[in-house]
Amino acid sequence: MRKLVLGLAVSMMITGCLKTRSDVKEGETKQVMAQQVTTLQRTNADTANRIAELEQEIREMNGKVEVLENKLSRQNPESEKQMKIMNEQVGEANKKLAVYQEELVKQEAIIKQLTQEVDALKSEASSAKVAEREAEKKTPLQLADEHFKQNDWKKAIIQYQKYRDENPKGKKVAESTYRIAYAFSELGMKEEAKTFYEEVIAKFPASAEAKKAKAKIKAIKK
Repeated sequence: MRKLVLGLAVSMMITGCLKTRSDVKEGETKQVMAQQVTTLQRTNADTANRIAELEQEIREMNGKVEVLENKLSRQNPESEKQMKIMNEQVGEANKKLAVYQEELVKQEAIIKQLTQEVDALKSEASSAKVAEREAEKKTPLQLADEHFKQNDWKKAIIQYQKYRDENPKGKKVAESTYRIAYAFSELGMKEEAKTFYEEVIAKFPASAEAKKAKAKIKAIKK
């Protein structure tokens, strides 16, 4: 019975450990989950050993029962009493075995889930690194256009401004300035938007962007 109590206590400790995963900082999650997998695997092996011990114990008790049954066939009252006790012990051992087997199944399911989550984290980290490398290859203007298409206005503004700083006489400065103004407008920052629209009109009066900027300023004033 002490083995059973110890096994259940270990299980409760493991469950408590799992509940604290959500409190761990994101950067440490993968390491903690990997440690939990290792801990569960060790506990799993321990449970399997206990099951093997119980099975051996049951086999030994079954052998004793057979001996008692042989004695009982010779009408020995004491043997009948002993056989009853042994049958009760076999029943208790079988109950313990069932509990350990159930616990083993639960632990295997937890290990599988944790392993899948660790693999998913590794995959996400790998994908993020690939994305970062790809982003490093792109120019500020390419990144700005991507953010603009995705309605990620803040990032678009930063990248368009970076392009303007690096290419003050670039072919896309008028369009970049107009898009900065547009992004500010989408963020609800009308004064900032107006400033950049006015810059487009002042610096690129003959451009298509200047014409659109005038219309936008009129809309802001309404």
